[in-house]
Amino acid sequence: MDAPPARTLFCREIHVRIERGRAVGELVDDFHHFRATIEHDGERIHRAVGEALRIPWQTCGSAVDPLRRLEGQRLASTARERARQSAARLQCTHLYDAACIAAARAGRRASSVVYRMLVPDRVDGRCRATLDRDGRNALAWELEGHTVRAPEPFAGQTLIGGHFADWVAEHLDVEMAEAALALSRASVISMGRTLDLDDCARAVDVPGTRLGVCHTYSEQFGDVSFRVVGSARDLADADDARRASLRPDPGEIRRFHRRPH
Repeated sequence: MDAPPARTLFCREIHVRIERGRAVGELVDDFHHFRATIEHDGERIHRAVGEALRIPWQTCGSAVDPLRRLEGQRLASTARERARQSAARLQCTHLYDAACIAAARAGRRASSVVYRMLVPDRVDGRCRATLDRDGRNALAWELEGHTVRAPEPFAGQTLIGGHFADWVAEHLDVEMAEAALALSRASVISMGRTLDLDDCARAVDVPGTRLGVCHTYSEQFGDVSFRVVGSARDLADADDARRASLRPDPGEIRRFHRRPH
């Protein structure tokens, strides 16, 4: 029987820095660390630069190349609108999220922001997922699997399948919609903690994998998407998740384990 995890929280942070003519989005969590820099003139994106700082699969590093497809495209006011303007399935989901949120905040002339999301490992399929925005709690969901059970107006919404993004666009203001989409993504990705990914030689060996959903999980890269062993981190207790994410000491790396049945 495998030992239970030493920690119980999945942590994801999204830092967006807005400057004149530039927006930088940085996404860091237990499995990933990406940075996207968007240079623009207030109307269109002139340059999109991706950095793969810590990646779960070797092919994720080459996702910085398709990010340049954003160049020449107009800024949008929401990440959802931004994603609809290009072939998101050719991108790395997480690098693209960082880029789209940064570009959207630049497009609507919003300020810099820091989102911090914590999702506990589910017990009997349930947990309470939270999102803080600039240090203040903005969302707290009672989850059962991938479904929000409380509070209203989120109760009954399922986080997978694409319908949730349509729902938030219709029912929430732009700032709350951005936060809700960020928490939904973190809640889904947190399920990766139920696996020891270092046991998987390639991304396509992960149980439940589907091809065609992103850059690494594609027909082109699926067979060569080799694991970057030891790339996982536990960031829930880190004072600075971005700095802790890149620490080289292998003694700080925690392998995730399956829960005992």
